[in-house]
Amino acid sequence: MKKVWLCCVLLSVTHLLYSQKTDSSKVYLKEITACQKLAESGSTDKALQCYVKLNQRYPKQVKVLTRLAKLAYDKKDRILALRYANEAIDINPKEAYTPLVALTKKMDKQDDYNLAIKILNRLSVAQLDSFTLQKIEEDKLHLVLSTNKNAVAIPGIYLQNLGDSINTKENEFLPSTTLDGEQLVFTRNVQGNEDFFISKKDSTGKFRKASNIGYPPNTGFPDGAAMISADGHYLFYQRCDRRSPNGIESGGCDIAFSYLQDSVWSSPQYFGFTINTTWYEGMPCLSSDNRDLYFVSERQGGLGGKDIWVSHYEDDLWSVPENLGPTINTSKDETSPYIHPDNETLYFSSDGHPGLGKSDLFVSRKNKNGSWKTPINLGSPINTTGHDASIYVSARGDYGYCASDRADSRGGFDIYRFNTYPGIQPKGTVCMKGFVVDKYTGKKLKQVDIDIENINRTELLGTSKSNAGDGSYAQALQIGKQYLLHVEEGGYRPYYRKLSIVDSMQENFIFPIRLKRPGISDTLFQGQLILDSVTHQLDSLSMTLLDSLLTYYHSEQADSANLTFLLNANYYSGDSISDSNYLFYLEEGEKKLTYLEGILNKHKLKCHEVMTDLDMIIYDDEKRKFDTIEVVLIETY
Repeated sequence: MKKVWLCCVLLSVTHLLYSQKTDSSKVYLKEITACQKLAESGSTDKALQCYVKLNQRYPKQVKVLTRLAKLAYDKKDRILALRYANEAIDINPKEAYTPLVALTKKMDKQDDYNLAIKILNRLSVAQLDSFTLQKIEEDKLHLVLSTNKNAVAIPGIYLQNLGDSINTKENEFLPSTTLDGEQLVFTRNVQGNEDFFISKKDSTGKFRKASNIGYPPNTGFPDGAAMISADGHYLFYQRCDRRSPNGIESGGCDIAFSYLQDSVWSSPQYFGFTINTTWYEGMPCLSSDNRDLYFVSERQGGLGGKDIWVSHYEDDLWSVPENLGPTINTSKDETSPYIHPDNETLYFSSDGHPGLGKSDLFVSRKNKNGSWKTPINLGSPINTTGHDASIYVSARGDYGYCASDRADSRGGFDIYRFNTYPGIQPKGTVCMKGFVVDKYTGKKLKQVDIDIENINRTELLGTSKSNAGDGSYAQALQIGKQYLLHVEEGGYRPYYRKLSIVDSMQENFIFPIRLKRPGISDTLFQGQLILDSVTHQLDSLSMTLLDSLLTYYHSEQADSANLTFLLNANYYSGDSISDSNYLFYLEEGEKKLTYLEGILNKHKLKCHEVMTDLDMIIYDDEKRKFDTIEVVLIETY
């Protein structure tokens, strides 16, 4: 009886709760219908009051919030409209999407582009499916074009705010990454003081929460315009604390660098007076081959305002800087230079060249004589009517980062990722990285010069060093080209390696450089080749194995390896001293070796690269099959 009674109670409670829920739903539908009738009748004020009361009773109803956003906008309360829209997106972006997009289209018709873009950008970082997100980006592009009727639309180009892990209500700008794209360094204006921040990618490829790099190099003074080196071990930046408190306006900002030492950045190391002057110098960008330093200066000899200059590293010294000339520089400001790893494509910001806004981003390519071609405006939507002030483009060239104060920023300048299009893309490169090590001990070798030459060794294309801390290196190589990697290090054999860079390669590939000491032998292969007992020629499996060995041999020979084939065969001597058949077996053994030597000679092996040995075996049990040849491939150095 107790069980029956308990069951009845539970059924009664369930029925009561269901009835209450049903009644509540009926009441909600009745009330929202009443509010909607007020709105449709043109009683905007009464409808707004009705929905406000409804929102108080049902705070999680997205439909109420989106209708409140529309009514607030009709009342020209843009701040309140944005607040209601954001609340709706926070609760359920899928449900909020359709009514809010309709609202942005109404804003578009009233030329209220900025507010519409803010709502769309808030939707673009919500948990929505890829098709919907792409549609949002298309709507954003339409709105951006509406803000500037002279903007050139580039279809298929989308910008994505890097989000809360990178951007804040403060200004974030001047992004740069290591060559492999794994670390992002940028400048953040924190309460009026500029500091450097760094973020590293997690296992999913997303940037983690950025952290302050700390002291040094950050100080209580403005520390701005940092660029991280290709290998991530050097940081180039400007310091404005040496001469005047307001260095940018009064001159005195200088270019310095720091390096990683036991995972800690060193104190600033200043460039000499060839680079730095009593004028403003800043925004440094070192080419990936470490040969050219681009920077901004107001020094004498310029064309007016801030100009872009370049100094070349020659004979262990930095040359007198050269102004990039009137094709690049104008009477106004050219800033934020970024030379791509192809060393032929320069990106920069300017308010002197014709643009869409207060400052725009441009690209110029180097002519064969070293001069620069007329800059190209990157177009909309990369450029806006506001300030588009700094840029960084990936090694492969298919995407980049820029800083802009566009409508959806968290506050001031934010950093965005964008995809590129053929008209502004550089020559694609890939990042080859790894460690320089002793092949046998595994010890990492530091400060080793790594030369990149053209395939014919007629031109040195670049030189880098393995890092002084961990022996690592990173090198940009252009897709579609062949290179010769060359290392000369005391106590080791010269190292050469041919590299063919093809488009199918990943953006980053690991390539360890293993240096070898002289006087040591290394067995690379040891095995047996089997001869057919009838034809006395290699069987099919042995021929396939030999072909693979020869392919490997020629590949290694091209990379300066000193390889030798050791061939060993046996012959049967007979069961007793009186057995004269050993001469026959001896001849058979020599024929086997001669046959295999002939194959190797056809593959252009020289005589000194093949060594043979014929051993006599006394075998007095059952006859042993002497149809195998032992092959050993060794490297000596």
